[in-house]
Amino acid sequence: MASISTVVRDITLVGEHIFDHAQVVRAEIDRFVDRFERNERHREFDGILRASHALVESSETPVEGLFYMGKMQTMTESVDEITKKIQALVEPKHQKEHEEYLEKVREEQKKYVDACREQAMNKMRSMAANR
Repeated sequence: MASISTVVRDITLVGEHIFDHAQVVRAEIDRFVDRFERNERHREFDGILRASHALVESSETPVEGLFYMGKMQTMTESVDEITKKIQALVEPKHQKEHEEYLEKVREEQKKYVDACREQAMNKMRSMAANR
């Protein structure tokens, strides 16, 4: 339900304004522009326009000429080189040392478990012998 002030604002037509809506339309446009600028939507809109122009320009660029001149090959090689550098950054630097450390830990844990198992077996044997 609309408030009274909203209704009064929307119905403020005097007799001569019944067919001349310029005042009401101007007020609505001003309110829209104020909200638009306050929310800084114009910056987002400008960004969308720039991106749109970049897409149009790229679609109008003759790609065949770039292939013939060898620029696409050079660009592809540059992208491949950058990709290799990025992949090198992703790989752990001390992976081999870490794997060796984990293998030593596994061996020591196995030795400890085997020693505990041997002790348990000896206790069971001595208990069985004492019966």
